Amino acid sequence: MPVVVIETAATVELRIRLGERIDPGSVEVEIAGRAVTIRARDAAGGNRVYERRFIMHEPVVEEHAAAQYDGTAWLTVVLRKQSPPRD
Repeated sequence: MPVVVIETAATVELRIRLGERIDPGSVEVEIAGRAVTIRARDAAGGNRVYERRFIMHEPVVEEHAAAQYDGTAWLTVVLRKQSPPRD
């Protein structure tokens, strides 16, 4: 499945082409350190059909993760990077 990664100084945006087969309400984003796992269930029967794991170059903040599915093809997940420690 195609993935587009857009990275800025403050965020990482993942755009994942899923097609129309997922239930938009079933999207789960799990963050553990630098690992980001995305899960979604099938729209027709509720069975899990999609799971993908990404390893980020630096840690992201779980509380600020946002996911949006456009209903036709693309899931967009925006992750905020942790701020570097201040000296």
